Amino acid sequence: MKNTTLGFFGALVLAGSMFMTGCSDPCKDVTCVNGECVEGDCVCDAGYEGVDCGTALNAKFSGSYSLTETCSTSGSATYAITVAPKSGSQTDVSLTGLWEEPQAIVTAVVGSNGTSFTIEKQALGTSGFDISATSGSITADGATITISYTIYSGSTVVETCTGSMAK
Repeated sequence: MKNTTLGFFGALVLAGSMFMTGCSDPCKDVTCVNGECVEGDCVCDAGYEGVDCGTALNAKFSGSYSLTETCSTSGSATYAITVAPKSGSQTDVSLTGLWEEPQAIVTAVVGSNGTSFTIEKQALGTSGFDISATSGSITADGATITISYTIYSGSTVVETCTGSMAK
């Protein structure tokens, strides 16, 4: 009877140790800045990306770019553009200088994939024109931005432009 009881307790200890080994927490050593750990990986909150969810989606957009574009009315041009993440937002960026309007600042919204963006129709500085862009994207390293945008006077399309910005 002693051997049976000892064998039973030995089996119980062995089963318990296998159960404890199989239940280790894969998130124990994982820190997610703006998200939560699921099965050892960070799942980011909206507006963030990266291994630890510590990078705002708009962070890669920061910089000075040279925009080379072709427009339907005014033709081709190359000029400077400044792009900057908007303070207090993880998805909004400011573009300064589009359509060769150096003082014009427009707001673009970065998509949930972190590389696409749109510009809702808005005033283009004080020029009396409006601008919108339904397609724009940035490379993963932030070195190149492509954009297609439309300029309006009221509801009338004045010009359409496509271009590429390089840092």
